[in-house]
Amino acid sequence: ARYVGGASIAMTISADIAAFLERPATKKARRVGFHVIRAANKFLHGSGRAAWIVGTTALVLIVPLVLEIEREQQFQDMDAQMGPAGAVGAAPFQPASGLVMPPPEAQRS
Repeated sequence: ARYVGGASIAMTISADIAAFLERPATKKARRVGFHVIRAANKFLHGSGRAAWIVGTTALVLIVPLVLEIEREQQFQDMDAQMGPAGAVGAAPFQPASGLVMPPPEAQRS
């Protein structure tokens, strides 16, 4: 090690760093930096929880709704392709005679 005035350069540099770290402005900057990092960490953890809640809600509520809307759209597209009379050459739907409900007047008596 090279000596300057009886002390090595490494000892001089370490003493300068120690003096720099003990200055009030440096202490304040370190304290502010600590609080900024701590707040960012809390924000990331909190927003992670919020993202989990939003994602879970979407899976439970929104995805089934979207799937049902898509299914309904497919039925409407199928009906539009068949036309107003149903499938070509098919007879109109007739329920079985035993399953037909009586008219409302007959139900009241």
